[in-house]
Amino acid sequence: MKKLFRLFPLLFVAVLALGATSCSDDKDEPVSSAELPAKAQEFVSTYFPTATITLTTKDKDEYEVFLSEGTRIDFNKAGEWQDVDAAPGKVVPSGFYPAAIDENVAEVAADAGINEISKESYGYEVELLSGLEMKFDQNGAFISFDK
Repeated sequence: MKKLFRLFPLLFVAVLALGATSCSDDKDEPVSSAELPAKAQEFVSTYFPTATITLTTKDKDEYEVFLSEGTRIDFNKAGEWQDVDAAPGKVVPSGFYPAAIDENVAEVAADAGINEISKESYGYEVELLSGLEMKFDQNGAFISFDK
């Protein structure tokens, strides 16, 4: 039994070291905006023409871009947008997601624009300025409200 207790600290240190090294791959590292895939650079210049990129970070699977006017955009490694989060009180521009989403949002809350939109496996999830969250399929048809 005493031998088992002596091995416990060694086992604990080994597990801790293994956990620390496995987490080190998920670290976001700052990169130059020139390192963004061309598709991501085009997205920013098309939908945010007056903004400048203030910070770009990269981990193994995605890029996170911060714009001068407060928007944060997540891109996958191919440069396709995954999440667009406007600054508090601001709306995301339209045109890069199905127009039906804007039509459905206008029916529910005419004065509440989209503050954040995310691609999901089923389609899209949006958060309105009011805080209301809605789910849409890949064509922009309303699925449900999210709590």
